[in-house]
Amino acid sequence: MVSEVLYESPNHKFVYIGKDADRPDYIIDTNQYLLVHDKVATIMDPGGIEMFSSVSSAFAGEVRMSDVKFIFCSHQDPDVNSSLALWLSITDSKVIIDRIWSTFITHYGARPENMIMIDDDGMKLNMTKDYAFDIIPAHYLHSPGQLNLYDPISKILFTGDIGAALVPKEDFKSKRKPNVFVQDFDSHIKYMEYFHKRWMPSNEPKKIWIDRVSKLDIEILAPQHGLIFKGKDMIDRFLNWFDGLKVGLYSK
Repeated sequence: MVSEVLYESPNHKFVYIGKDADRPDYIIDTNQYLLVHDKVATIMDPGGIEMFSSVSSAFAGEVRMSDVKFIFCSHQDPDVNSSLALWLSITDSKVIIDRIWSTFITHYGARPENMIMIDDDGMKLNMTKDYAFDIIPAHYLHSPGQLNLYDPISKILFTGDIGAALVPKEDFKSKRKPNVFVQDFDSHIKYMEYFHKRWMPSNEPKKIWIDRVSKLDIEILAPQHGLIFKGKDMIDRFLNWFDGLKVGLYSK
């Protein structure tokens, strides 16, 4: 798998892993992220059960499993968190999930006593005594209980399925170290467009989300699938494109 440090300071790190060229063709490619502050770690969307071995091995090179205290799930899908039972068997973690999915992810091994259930308005969550990240509502994009995570130190917004792209495996399989960032926005649209039109059900929550995140100071927008948007110009390109896109079941 490809590993990329998106931000690093003496006591703070934000790491991406993904682009597993060895995954079976029938497995969707996912991005996993690791946030570390003062040796306390949060994993974002740990991935499917079939990817647990490669994902856990990659993260073990960045942090001790005993330091992983939180697992943030943007929503309920199996590609996001069907590996939860395995992660909970090797870490002492609390699972962060929207409250409406708390009874669903018990099927992935989570229990009420090890969940932090987030209400619809989101919240700040203290990862350590002196550091908190923001949990931002992104409901109906595409899940009715989807959450984003904003790290105010690195200025990275983890967006779950917003900004996701279905990049063909061939685009990175032949490269020694595939690029993880969007280089040409116009060329990247073809990997995003159908997904956003088909999986985002309504334009109203899209507008609410864009208005909300436009007020944040974002340097990197990091989705759960595909490439990462880096730099304010590229992020603005995405937000403007998404704002003008008609989404929902009947979009053409």
